[in-house]
Amino acid sequence: MRFIQFIIIIVLLTGCWDERLYKEHSVVSLAGMEGTLGDMKGIYAYSEALQDSTEITVIEAEGKSPREVRLNAEMKVEQSIDLSMLSAFILGEDLATDGLEKYLDVFYRDPYNSLTAFVVIAKGSVKDYIDASKSWSAEAGEYYSRLIRSAEILSYVPEYTLQTTGATLNSKGTDLVLPYITLDEKQQRPQLGGVALFSKGKYTGRVLKPDQSKVIGLLLQKKGRKIQFSFFYNNKPLSITVMDVKKKWKVTSSNSIKLDYDLQMDIQELSGDNLTDTKKIPEIEKFLEQKITEEIEKVITVLQEEKSDVLGVGNFVRVAKPEMFDENWHETFAELDIAVNVKGKILKVGIIK
Repeated sequence: MRFIQFIIIIVLLTGCWDERLYKEHSVVSLAGMEGTLGDMKGIYAYSEALQDSTEITVIEAEGKSPREVRLNAEMKVEQSIDLSMLSAFILGEDLATDGLEKYLDVFYRDPYNSLTAFVVIAKGSVKDYIDASKSWSAEAGEYYSRLIRSAEILSYVPEYTLQTTGATLNSKGTDLVLPYITLDEKQQRPQLGGVALFSKGKYTGRVLKPDQSKVIGLLLQKKGRKIQFSFFYNNKPLSITVMDVKKKWKVTSSNSIKLDYDLQMDIQELSGDNLTDTKKIPEIEKFLEQKITEEIEKVITVLQEEKSDVLGVGNFVRVAKPEMFDENWHETFAELDIAVNVKGKILKVGIIK
């Protein structure tokens, strides 16, 4: 009996072998990096407890590589830097243009780093975006986390974290598209500027504004996401929400592909039209099909100009018709004949009278 009690006591008193106490670390929730190999800068923001409150502390470090930047940053804090609670990772345009893989490699090697952090491209100095966190009462990275998550729900940006970014960088049949943020000069508040397009792991320098980036969300058909469009119909504002998307892609020849989309839509705004008229709804549906098709074609034109296959057409072709896919896929994608066919069905009209 005593032996059993002894064993139970030993088990209960045994600590976790890899225990990490937050009080022994500077827990960083927001980090950024800019520059290129040989001349890099890293910025880290974390909450520091004071006697009666907490404040956001921002530190900078320079180095020739991401690892050296991190080591130099460690010498500027009284406790070891911990990235296990990282919410957002902001990257400069110069770094993104040089290619992300060699800069993110070090983050995948540490098992304690958070791979669920959002990856964001920033216009201008990365430090300005992190310094803005000093005036926030919440965690430094929380604002960016909420900003990107709400943009995802509205389909303005695709879902990309450090983990999914790494997976896409290793894919030859699809390209990255990451949130792009700008800084409001008057309020010094970060805001969504659209999405940054990538080709072969490098930022192309082209940004799709939010009114175009939501088309990417439509084409990627993320279940549970709602996409909103606004047009003028007979000189009256017409706003709709796409509630569901069904797609069917088909390779039609050695250099062409057809993208079919069936949309289920709700009307959110349209005044003065008799929506109870059975002839009116098909007329509006046809109008919306034409307008949305035009928006899609504009975005696809930009993607082909930048050789940015963010839709993953390459992955589809590798399965549907492998002989079309080769090492020069991005050049093939740029010359591909892509036909778009949109069919829309209005489910709710929101009649108020």
